[in-house]
Amino acid sequence: MRNEEWVSLYLHIPFCRHRCSYCDFNTYTSLADLQEPYTAALCREIEQAGALAGTRLPVHTIFFGGGTPSLMSPAQLDRILTAVRQSFALEDGAEVTMEANPGTVDGDYVTAVRALGVNRLSFGVQSAVASELALLEREHDFPDVVEAVQWARVAGFDNVSLDLIYGVPGQTLHSWEHSLRAALALEPEHLSLYCLTIEPGTPMNRWLGNGRIQPPDPDLAADQYELAGDLLAERGFEQYEISNWSLPGKPCAHNLTYWRNQPYLGLGAGAHGSANGYRYEVVKQPRVYIRRLAGAPTGPFPLTAAVADYHAVDQTEAMADTVITQLRLLQEGLDLAAFEANFGQSLYEAFDGTPGQLIEWGLLAEGNGRLRLTKKGRFLSNQVFYRFM
Repeated sequence: MRNEEWVSLYLHIPFCRHRCSYCDFNTYTSLADLQEPYTAALCREIEQAGALAGTRLPVHTIFFGGGTPSLMSPAQLDRILTAVRQSFALEDGAEVTMEANPGTVDGDYVTAVRALGVNRLSFGVQSAVASELALLEREHDFPDVVEAVQWARVAGFDNVSLDLIYGVPGQTLHSWEHSLRAALALEPEHLSLYCLTIEPGTPMNRWLGNGRIQPPDPDLAADQYELAGDLLAERGFEQYEISNWSLPGKPCAHNLTYWRNQPYLGLGAGAHGSANGYRYEVVKQPRVYIRRLAGAPTGPFPLTAAVADYHAVDQTEAMADTVITQLRLLQEGLDLAAFEANFGQSLYEAFDGTPGQLIEWGLLAEGNGRLRLTKKGRFLSNQVFYRFM
């Protein structure tokens, strides 16, 4: 890796009070006693990654994801951020995001984490409708969201993101609009809107199998997505990525690292990373993670002692990754000249016939040297991406 190249850091916190009915993330509800040893292990992994780099790499974004990072004490978060500052060159003004569940924070807590340098909060709202929150098995209600955002503003946060889910069984176009308008009334700078995917092994998947819930209606979900786009545009939000909207100048810089296919380190149990020509995955189980980090790394940067699996990215994979990630950026799209400069061949040479066919079908459009998803292509984006894999 070039010494001047910066990275982003994703730090995974695997602890939760309760696993939601749709969740298939690497989270654990009965391991709260591991928070202290896990904090120490994560600090060691940060130190290992920094040492393997051979230089204090500049870091321009940090993202605490989970799980529920807001279950960590301010003291634990302080130790983690101190380890980052000691092992990396955290840039002035770096974006430091923490995911938080409404109902797990209060005014003192958000004030404390703001003082540590966290400058962006992402609240998992999911819905403003009580029956939908119950189905999703969220532990908060919408008044908790209102209170959490108010506390964040008092603490000095001027960058707040809210997550919502559409395509929920039983959700209507009207109830979805209600959630959108309720979220907008809180004046967030950013919104992430995700279509529910019912994953194998989740309670919701079992409910689907035994008839407790009906499968989501993809046509309704498409209508909900379109409604969101129209409503948010009216409120001045820009859709910079398939699932993400922000006010002008407020996109999530960490998200942009992923979608521009730039290097990031995934640290913590179950995290994924991509840097120095490698894609890798950290061991999932927190107890195993802690044990692993009692040892020393054996691989090159960024392969710490906790890495469970990795591979070198060849040109074919790198080209596909570049196309699939950058096409998600609806305004930027894929820079065709940069693609050719990076890979020594044009997109049309690398993917013989595929881009032209997708343009002919009205799913992609070329303009100003860039390839972008059309409005039709946004609704069929997975089909577009599949053809480049």
